[in-house]
Amino acid sequence: MLNNLLARDEHSEMISPLRLALPLLLLGFPLLEIAVLIEVGQRIGFWPTLGLLFLSALAGVVVIRDQGVSMIGRMFDTLGRGGLALGSMIDSYVVIFAGGLLIMPGFVSDVLAIALLIPPLRRLMLRALLPGFADTGRRKPSAAAEQSQAGQDRGPIIIEGTYRRLDDEDPRG
Repeated sequence: MLNNLLARDEHSEMISPLRLALPLLLLGFPLLEIAVLIEVGQRIGFWPTLGLLFLSALAGVVVIRDQGVSMIGRMFDTLGRGGLALGSMIDSYVVIFAGGLLIMPGFVSDVLAIALLIPPLRRLMLRALLPGFADTGRRKPSAAAEQSQAGQDRGPIIIEGTYRRLDDEDPRG
């Protein structure tokens, strides 16, 4: 019976859990934000609640502005160290998303944004949501890159040998 409820068409494909959770999230999250806003407003008052919402929105604008400026620098730094820029880009986009959550009115989104702004928690959340992409910025260097770095520490590599130019020889024999 459960398979009949989850069947999408005549091919009996299952609906992904994300497809089931998305409508609940889109309906439930705003209702949760409203309930928390009402509760906080009743406990500390209207003006302090409004002030906290204004300060969190201001913090979100600052986070987005600073992150946008530093994202390209971190990306080139990661590339320069031999890593993939994808990890630093994902990290930057998550921080920008956290800034957007701070701008959004509500305290539940602010708590989620603060969790995303703390690097160890952000990495933990990224590993849970994107297991294949979470550590792409911190790849172990390849053997060739390690040898290249080791060669730079010792100085130039000198290869001794002899040579002869083939075009100097007489073509007639």
